[in-house]
Amino acid sequence: MIRRNVFLVKWLFALLVFVIPAFAAPPKCKGNPKVVDACYSVHGRLTRGADTVILRLWPVGTKRILGVTAGPELDDANDPIWPQNLKFEHGDEDIYGDFEVCPFTPERKGEMKLVCIESASHVVVKRQSSSK
Repeated sequence: MIRRNVFLVKWLFALLVFVIPAFAAPPKCKGNPKVVDACYSVHGRLTRGADTVILRLWPVGTKRILGVTAGPELDDANDPIWPQNLKFEHGDEDIYGDFEVCPFTPERKGEMKLVCIESASHVVVKRQSSSK
């Protein structure tokens, strides 16, 4: 009976230490199996979108918009992968910085490229001015 209880305690310990944290861990960007190409750095502006893709990254100096998602489908946009230390306190901020992004979709003319954000550095948060 004691041997059985020891086995049960070890099994529960292994479950708590190894299995449960794997389910609780936030999804990763770099190394994600859905990433289709090499990760790269972009200097840009991160904003909140008003439609399907709720996070958008504009690479400064381009006419492109990168959609920040959790995978290659628009359905993946509800829970985007991005550094949780970046915050939109009021919802009307622009976050400028150097972002390391990993693509979920290839570059296609006329289509939003879907990416995740691995990290951000040199971050500057600017609140949009309200015109009243």
